Amino acid sequence: MKNIFKYASLLMAAAMLFSCHGTIDPETQDPEPGPGPGPDPTPENLELKLTSDRNLIQTNVDAATLTVTLGEEVLTEGVTFYDVDFNEMNIPDFKFKASKAGDYVIVASYGTYISESITVKATDLAIPASPVDPQPSNMSFKARVLLTEFTTVGCSACPAMKRILHNLEEDAEMADKIIFTECHSGLVNSVADPCYLHDRAFEDYCAITGFPTVKLDIDYLLKDRNGIRTVIDELVAAKESTVPGIAVNSKLENGNVVAKVTVKAAADASYRVGAFLLEDGIYAKQTNADADWMNTHDNVIRYVDASYKAKYYGYPVADIKAGKTADIMFSWYLDDIWEYGSNKGAINGGIAWPERNDEKLHMVVYVSMSDGQGGYYVANAIDCPINGETPFEYR
Repeated sequence: MKNIFKYASLLMAAAMLFSCHGTIDPETQDPEPGPGPGPDPTPENLELKLTSDRNLIQTNVDAATLTVTLGEEVLTEGVTFYDVDFNEMNIPDFKFKASKAGDYVIVASYGTYISESITVKATDLAIPASPVDPQPSNMSFKARVLLTEFTTVGCSACPAMKRILHNLEEDAEMADKIIFTECHSGLVNSVADPCYLHDRAFEDYCAITGFPTVKLDIDYLLKDRNGIRTVIDELVAAKESTVPGIAVNSKLENGNVVAKVTVKAAADASYRVGAFLLEDGIYAKQTNADADWMNTHDNVIRYVDASYKAKYYGYPVADIKAGKTADIMFSWYLDDIWEYGSNKGAINGGIAWPERNDEKLHMVVYVSMSDGQGGYYVANAIDCPINGETPFEYR
């Protein structure tokens, strides 16, 4: 775990800026249902914890198995479940099923103990299987840095940064170490931006005060643009020995995306997963562009799905032992994303989003791991299709 601390120290020493947001997270709610059956609390400082083996199920097919623990004890009776409106839920044998698609917030009660809520999503689509692992005993994964450029088409200073990043992409050796994303989160000089992302919480979490700004692995603020190659090499080297593997199987059907993410640990740690929906080929005239390619914007973030309790390290997956795996799933309704984003773009960015082209969509999945000091850092990332398989990448 030595490199975990080295990597965390590198981030902090480089003036980490904390801030970000994605979807509304029902887990931040704090319901207070009435007490259910069970014993009175003891003076001991115990926590009632509710977990599920699945965060996404297929309606009328799958069941999510719920586990409730009080301290170290697994409870098998005397537990009452509630929904987000504090209505009692009937969940026989701790197995939750859903007849309709949607997000289901569940809370457990035992005596006067109340758990934090969890959310289980239900979809009408079949859940994809995990990609086949070609090397089950291998734990040496390729490491990449998640790079996010915060920009806007009205920014007159942004083309200089765009050229630097373009040169990185043209360098095959450097490009293989980076996952590029572009976040158009502002409106500068009243120039309309069809790439506009209305997600102020994500921008605020990342502490964006001007454009262009580049963040590496969410936390690392790039201060010296001329030293970006050195910084990327250092970040890759610092996390290389503990980097987790990521495999994704995604399915697109009738405008709905379901993605199953499998995390394979190279080191014992607690893991979280976040995802961005990206779009390529958006044409918008870039202020002060000195080349025509600057007017076509790729890897544009359309949706951020990573906020857990106001942090952007992703949703909790599990504590995973080295060599073992755990799964988490994402479900997106593209029509809803486009309707919301287009309306907000028209209001705040001066222009609605262009019509959606599913062939130009892809996704970035990133995995964060605990640093051993109570925090998390982005340990790896991959770019993958929204309709296809992406297996583990080994060194």
